[in-house]
Amino acid sequence: MQTRVTELLNIKYPIIQGAMQYMSLAELASAVSNAGGLGIVPAMAFPDVDALREEIRKVRSLTDKPFAFNISLVPEVVMPAVINDYIQVLIEEKVPVVETSGQRPDKFIQPLKDAGIIVIHKVTSIRHALAAQSDGADIITMVGAEGGGHPGLDQVSGQILWAKAAEELDVPVLAAGGIVDGKSMYAAMALGVDGVLMSTRFLATPEVNASDAYRQALLSVPEYGTVLTMKSLRNAMRVANNKMAQDILKAEANGATLEELMPLISGRRSYEAMKNGDIDGSQLSMGQGIGRIHEIKSVSDIFTEMLEDFNQVHTRMTQLNSN
Repeated sequence: MQTRVTELLNIKYPIIQGAMQYMSLAELASAVSNAGGLGIVPAMAFPDVDALREEIRKVRSLTDKPFAFNISLVPEVVMPAVINDYIQVLIEEKVPVVETSGQRPDKFIQPLKDAGIIVIHKVTSIRHALAAQSDGADIITMVGAEGGGHPGLDQVSGQILWAKAAEELDVPVLAAGGIVDGKSMYAAMALGVDGVLMSTRFLATPEVNASDAYRQALLSVPEYGTVLTMKSLRNAMRVANNKMAQDILKAEANGATLEELMPLISGRRSYEAMKNGDIDGSQLSMGQGIGRIHEIKSVSDIFTEMLEDFNQVHTRMTQLNSN
């Protein structure tokens, strides 16, 4: 496939793997890149710059294809120095692509651009997309309400956001949220985007850094089996509707402060619980597309299946107009 995204990123297919904290490490990202897409590792999953540098080099040992690292631009009051230190490591290690997310990238983007790094910025609204474009982002990812992780508070569906972004932005656009196969990829690209970003589909792979209990649990979650937590913090997160999610929602309803919520919403705590098989004791981020995932497959098999599905849909749609 040839789109503005494949040309800019120098990849074979316009399929990007979303960053999933603690879970999309070198093994998953390199497998996606080797399959012809772009794998992304979350930089903030590492405790210090040395660990981050080691992971970058590990990715390079596993693939000679383009890859990316994500920088979550959390509010400066939390960890400004760490963000800048991590960005400096990405520059020093010549990471080819950096994805930014969270706050507006204006204060952080110039050093990356000066180093010749391609910057993808992930947003959930058109207004934020336009701001990131003006800041210099090379590619914009639009996350619809269906998406796992942080789909924003506006809760606008992907189909609306993707079409509008393709109409209003000058830079290439990636569609994210609810895309799990070639059919959903085709539907998104029919709206004018240049590629797709998937996260939830890659959770059900042997390459993801997760427990077998977690992988099996994924397969039983229906499309209506997620909820939005953390809305009281204006940082809504789509997760599986399990006991932990209900505990968080109850605490929020009772007016819990950030400090009171932290023991429940800590990503590290949830990851450790999930890794130990405690699925109900974890906040499990996933999108509504989980209801269409029924098998654990390798990254390579997912790519093969997606491309076959994409071509079959294209043939069917072309035949509709053949007479």
